[in-house]
Amino acid sequence: MYYFLISIVKIIYFGIHLDLRIFFYYNKYMVKFKKFKQKIILVVVLIVFGLLIVSCTNNSDTNLLNTNCPLGVWWWDYNLTEEYLQFASKNGVNEIYYCNSNKFNQENADFIITANQLDIDVYWLCGDYKWIENKNDFYEAMAKFEKFQNDYSNIYKGLHLDVEPHQLPNWKSDRENIIINYIDFIKTITEKYNNICFDFDIPFWLEDIVTYDGQTKEAFKFVFDYADRVFIMSYRDNAEKMVEVAKQELEYAKENNKSIFLSAETGKEEDIVTFFEEGKKYMYSQINQLEKLVDQPFGFSIHHIKSWYNLKN
Repeated sequence: MYYFLISIVKIIYFGIHLDLRIFFYYNKYMVKFKKFKQKIILVVVLIVFGLLIVSCTNNSDTNLLNTNCPLGVWWWDYNLTEEYLQFASKNGVNEIYYCNSNKFNQENADFIITANQLDIDVYWLCGDYKWIENKNDFYEAMAKFEKFQNDYSNIYKGLHLDVEPHQLPNWKSDRENIIINYIDFIKTITEKYNNICFDFDIPFWLEDIVTYDGQTKEAFKFVFDYADRVFIMSYRDNAEKMVEVAKQELEYAKENNKSIFLSAETGKEEDIVTFFEEGKKYMYSQINQLEKLVDQPFGFSIHHIKSWYNLKN
């Protein structure tokens, strides 16, 4: 925007200079021309200065998210610069789900320290669908997590698990058993590590009725029963549809006093599921609309920081 305005100034300046010079030259009023030219330049400078102020105001204030609900963001790339963290803070993010690619080191601790200084909690974002059928791999990852938690003073607030059962290759042919194994995985690990806060991401359509541990009900209800918080991937591009696809989950959370987050997608996906085409301003308006449509406590999360940051205004 800045360079564009400078170019406009140059064009105006040289255009005025050339046209007026020719006019006044032939009329032999060069002295008056110089004085007039100075006034024209001053006017142009003031106009451009005003445009720059308006531009900066638009980029800083009107394009920021302002919501009253807890706000989180998925953070898949641990190599992102602090500029992204500042962006998250300015938009009111108060928790980050941080993927460290299973590398627990000083870099993790430094990121958590910086985030905490901005009043942002950090959760370890992890997940592998293979854990559903092989819990030992998860236990190995947890050993690294617990060592980090014991070795450093600035630590993760909890775990944010993105374990998606439908990614298993035999999903279509063995859906019910996979869902039951998924529920068992959640119950087992939350009981084993009962001093740790567990978040779980689930798709809004996980409503298969299954029987587990003597109970028969929709699968998502078991997840709510065992998790500390549940994040519904309510990926739709307007508030009404988000609420519609998560209606049953919202009702169950309200009836059982469970913590629930709705979510938005900002990556380049099918238009119906993402705000990629609509941009930041429209997405923010829909998030604010959610607060009017949902009559219970809820949080909101955005997938993901990099695509959100690069989303058009």
